[in-house]
Amino acid sequence: MTRLFLLLFSAVLLTSCAQSSDQGKAAVDTINTLIVKEPAAIIFRPAGDKLRYLKSELGEKNFPSLLAINNNILKEDSTFLAGKGVKIISTNATQLQFVRPNGEVLYISLNHHKYAWEIFLYNGFSDPVKADLTDIEAAYTEAGIQK
Repeated sequence: MTRLFLLLFSAVLLTSCAQSSDQGKAAVDTINTLIVKEPAAIIFRPAGDKLRYLKSELGEKNFPSLLAINNNILKEDSTFLAGKGVKIISTNATQLQFVRPNGEVLYISLNHHKYAWEIFLYNGFSDPVKADLTDIEAAYTEAGIQK
């Protein structure tokens, strides 16, 4: 009788542990988080709340021209990077996680006011380089991305 009780108790305990583990996985914000584990250029184009924030900060009158200019620069920089064989990941996720081979993770929150349209160059092992959009060639060299 005691063994039956222990067996049932163990089964209930294991079932409840499995359920809480699944709930923990569901709590990860997969919509607003981009996980990067390999060399790549991460191109951030703001959307949603971040875009509305930028519009209010930069002024609604000039915003359409600023949006067009930044999108054109990102397109030109993407073309340069693609020509160098760099993997391009375009995102509007406001949380970036760069994972090194040893498991160490670097988090960047693009919700911070200092970020707008951005490119991060990640070589897969050191900190990502935040590119100067007007000098992508220098950022590419600094990042040390190898094909």
